Amino acid sequence: MNSPSITSRIRSLTVLLLILAVLSGNTPRAAAASDWDEALDQINDLYSSYISLQASVKAESKRNQELRKQNTADLAAVNARLQSTDKSLLSRLKSEADAARKKHAVLLEQYASLGKQAAAARKAGNLKSAAAFDLKRNKLKAAATAARVEIKTKNTALTEATSAAAAKNKPAKDALSPVSGIRKQITAGNKQISEAQALRSEADKQYKAAVKAGDAVTAAAGMKHSCARMTEIRTYLQQVYVLEQKITAALRLAESRLPE
Repeated sequence: MNSPSITSRIRSLTVLLLILAVLSGNTPRAAAASDWDEALDQINDLYSSYISLQASVKAESKRNQELRKQNTADLAAVNARLQSTDKSLLSRLKSEADAARKKHAVLLEQYASLGKQAAAARKAGNLKSAAAFDLKRNKLKAAATAARVEIKTKNTALTEATSAAAAKNKPAKDALSPVSGIRKQITAGNKQISEAQALRSEADKQYKAAVKAGDAVTAAAGMKHSCARMTEIRTYLQQVYVLEQKITAALRLAESRLPE
């Protein structure tokens, strides 16, 4: 942050630039001398606030960015922990369920096909062929039934394990549930900051151009507008910071509820 002596020197330099511009004949003649002097006094009065606001906006923006970065990293870590709940068990059960389906796929397809062929033969009035298909199908019935039982058992084990893992994760996930909504509020707040920052930049350009031209009245107006926008930005930054702190609190609660 600028020290008082540095701020005083910068302010004096600004005044000097305005005076030099006047002496060189660049001051707009439409501005009355009394208005020009009053504007110069306003610049002197505002300058400390102008510099202080710049430093505050910079510091608070950095503070928000650092907290956002930390929250993002912590949220990723919590989600990684949640995804790891019973991961090896679920992976094994899924592999077993997939293996059972593949193992019996040909048998079950053949069994189903024979049933369809028998039905088609009966519909066509070919009872001899229907009987042959039924015989072949019935010969596979016990194996097909056993295959279906095995597949169902594997799928049930996977479903139950998945539900159990979800139940373990629920307390932590519930703690994280407000985060999405808060993030949307932060996005809206950051949009307000960007819009105010754009207006501030325009005011700063107006101020600097007026100083160069020796137009104290316009320079004072630009400085006032810039200070007003920076005050708005600080308000928005604080609102965003409070929202980020809410996310931090949600993360701490979620961490305390993570399954062992």
